[in-house]
Amino acid sequence: MIVVHYASTAPGAGAGPISRKLLDDAEAIPEGSIWIDMIEPTIDEDQKVQLYVGATIPTRSDADYAEPPEAHYAEDGVRYLQASMISEPEDTPDTTDVTFVVAPSALVTVRYHACESFEIFAQKLCKAPSPARTPEAVAIGLVNTAINRSARALSKAGASLDAIASRVFRAKENKEGRNQIYSDTLWDLGREDEKISNLRESMVSIERLLLFLIAEGNGEGGKPGKAQKAAREATKTALRDLQSLEEDASFKAQKVQFLLDATLGLINLAQNDIIKLFSVLAVIFMPPTVIASIYGMNFKEMPELEWRFGYPLAIALMVCAAIGPYLFFRWKKWL
Repeated sequence: MIVVHYASTAPGAGAGPISRKLLDDAEAIPEGSIWIDMIEPTIDEDQKVQLYVGATIPTRSDADYAEPPEAHYAEDGVRYLQASMISEPEDTPDTTDVTFVVAPSALVTVRYHACESFEIFAQKLCKAPSPARTPEAVAIGLVNTAINRSARALSKAGASLDAIASRVFRAKENKEGRNQIYSDTLWDLGREDEKISNLRESMVSIERLLLFLIAEGNGEGGKPGKAQKAAREATKTALRDLQSLEEDASFKAQKVQFLLDATLGLINLAQNDIIKLFSVLAVIFMPPTVIASIYGMNFKEMPELEWRFGYPLAIALMVCAAIGPYLFFRWKKWL
């Protein structure tokens, strides 16, 4: 599937509106296309785009397709970039690999999964001013949208961590459902850690892409033009935003680890309370057991057995032997 974004005039030459169109199999790519989005492309679609751009487009449909040895490289004036971008399903923000081919005539993106950032940026592009319609500017705008979506997903993860922290540290008030709360917390922390890990993986790959664009983004020959300068400044701004998000992601990853350690510690405390209860019960019933064992011995000379009140006395001794340790533990505040 090919989705093209094209203008009525050449890129950067006018202020005509940009249209978006899903091409049929037999339909040619319109003139003035500045962004060609390839989604699970076929061999015919790959060849069609290669003829329009005049450069090789690496897709999985190629018979000799192989992963390039470098994630980012330039060849014959065309820059090939690779990034992991957030696909954003409902449960967790998974990542999907996207290939950027920044050619002089158009930007080509190759992907194999749906990505919300592409849909959002496509709507923005139709309203963008003409200086923002160069292939490099489109690539940077698309990356900026992906960064904004990552920031949104990171903000959601932060809100989820706050809710988990509030729930786990108030679990002591709910003794009956405390164990279930701790169990659910461990599962929730695992999911949040997966989200943050995916976000960090995506942001690191995008950062490498931006650094490559800064290093290779001076344009063709000599002094860069106005559009190249604007794209370069936009790249630097995106890089600063991304670095601040990476710091935030690192903080949230540390918070996940803190909540995990705290939850495991609270589970150990709850288990210690149970073990302490059984230990206290064992100590309380140990003296009565000793008394019962003594008077259960089959010795001939045991004068207490002949006493009229021997049985009540033994019972009283066992009760006192049980109450004594209990009162001692209460006095020491061990219970």
